[in-house]
Amino acid sequence: MTEIEIKEKILEIFKEERQKPNANFEESHFLDFLTFPPHKKDNIKNSFRGVKKYYAFMKRLELEFRICFTLPDLDKMYSIDKITKKVIERIGKRRGNIMIIKQRIQQKETYYIEIIFLILIIVSLTFWGINLFSVIISIALGFVIYWILNSKINSMIHDKKLKEKILAQEKNTVD
Repeated sequence: MTEIEIKEKILEIFKEERQKPNANFEESHFLDFLTFPPHKKDNIKNSFRGVKKYYAFMKRLELEFRICFTLPDLDKMYSIDKITKKVIERIGKRRGNIMIIKQRIQQKETYYIEIIFLILIIVSLTFWGINLFSVIISIALGFVIYWILNSKINSMIHDKKLKEKILAQEKNTVD
């Protein structure tokens, strides 16, 4: 793929992931326009909705181009031209992509926070009994546990799909 084709594909994915696909945006900080209303420059990660949209977009790029962004890559804010160059750079680093995806998959998940929240639910129900306060606390902590576990599961599913795509592409280039 040429640089222009990659840029067009990135913009296509961007439009699919946006809340308002046909709204105008500034190329210098286009990621802030994933949400509506758009965030101020480089502030998309300052809201839960913005973070969700940002990572969904980055995961789509990883799957589409069969690349893995490093953690420092994911922490940066990009213009459309910079992200195009970063995608081209990651496409050129096939072995690096394989190493990153293998590290992601081998990483052991810990569930300490979820266990602590579950203990807090049990303690609140035991200490206060079943009343409005303990029920509200239990529902809130239950939602937090669900949100964290859902994020971990979705990340694991994404990593498995990405590994399959990267390894299939690697196998096709070797053959």
